[in-house]
Amino acid sequence: MVSDPAPADPAPGSAFARNIPLYYLFQFVRGFHFWLPIWFLFLQSQHGLSYVQIGLMEVLFGIATILAEVPTGAIADRFGRRVALGFGALGFAGATVLFALLNFPALIVGHLFMSITRTLMSGSDDALLFDSLRQLRKTDEYERHAGRASALATASLLAATILAGPLVSVLDFRTVIIISAVGMGLAGLIALSLREPPRRESDISGDGDQHSSPRSGTAVVNEIRIGLRIALRTPQVLWAILFGGILLATLDLPEFFIQPFVRSHGVDPSLDLAQGLTYSSLMLPSFVGLMAGAILAAPLAARLGERWSLPAVFIAGLLVFIPLLLVDHLGLVASLALLATATAAVHPLAGGYINRRIPSDQRATVLSIFSLCTAVMITIVIGSASALVDAFDFRAGFTLAFALLAVGGLILYTTWRRAHLRQSPLQTSA
Repeated sequence: MVSDPAPADPAPGSAFARNIPLYYLFQFVRGFHFWLPIWFLFLQSQHGLSYVQIGLMEVLFGIATILAEVPTGAIADRFGRRVALGFGALGFAGATVLFALLNFPALIVGHLFMSITRTLMSGSDDALLFDSLRQLRKTDEYERHAGRASALATASLLAATILAGPLVSVLDFRTVIIISAVGMGLAGLIALSLREPPRRESDISGDGDQHSSPRSGTAVVNEIRIGLRIALRTPQVLWAILFGGILLATLDLPEFFIQPFVRSHGVDPSLDLAQGLTYSSLMLPSFVGLMAGAILAAPLAARLGERWSLPAVFIAGLLVFIPLLLVDHLGLVASLALLATATAAVHPLAGGYINRRIPSDQRATVLSIFSLCTAVMITIVIGSASALVDAFDFRAGFTLAFALLAVGGLILYTTWRRAHLRQSPLQTSA
């Protein structure tokens, strides 16, 4: 397990204390995704796309993520997580503008660019937070800070959701989407003001990490090679990545369809202000669920420990899924909110588990492998479910996700549990 450094002089670590509030501010500002509650309807209403066409766009988005995820994580390990976060956010802002202004099929370029720039931030944010806490000798607080930051991001997304419906009714889809780029651009500037913590085990005194790698060979390809080796040769990390990935890919699937699901029940924000307000109010429970899940992750980990926290989310997700399989009613937004709660808890729980078992040298790379595996699973699930929804109904897509969660989740949980129990007593917590 990775341990905290024990510098003789605590002053160097304290210099990274300002990273924590700045990290909170970064997550809060970048959370103003006005485009997120309306993008599906934008593609349907403005461009006339079907579920299959939108699903194929998401497949392309997933493929771009898959191809870019690990290389961008290695770039962050090589050149700095602060730089990756800053340029990733600024690039995402530009991609959002392209997505709003271009017509189909050219807008796919903006959509793909959103995917690539998002991968620059994926893993880099978690790595920077963990290594900042490591300098402060507070890595045991990772879940708490990661959960709070995620909750702040969801709070700003919540505000964006409240405003998105009314804004669409007063303005239009394109203008509302472009407004999102402003917040992301500002988040990029905040990220560049963060202080880069040491990224090499050789730069961190007093660390006896068994996985530490030499400073030589810092080329991006070598970062990828070492990161893959760490993930593949550390069973508890590998199976935690896969188990967390299947949870994220399946629990989040119903949320992907929430916008057309709500509109299928007669609520369209583009019609008038009243409809816009109603639409936003129906989007709110899911985003409240995301915020609640992020906040509850730390107390859940503290109460149940590493061994039982993710399985608890797995079981809860299975139970909450059941109403989606039985009825087609607008009241199911409550079930979608509970699934969002479960989804939001997975990332800090799995991230904390993985972070404590990997070295700083390739932290962003290994975390990007986690994101990569999740992206592969999401791409498969969304592509398949979109075809089922287009051919049948929403319940067909939900049933597929439930089946994958039940079967795949059980297999991966069992394998991860065995790997976790095989750790030495010094490595195993809870």
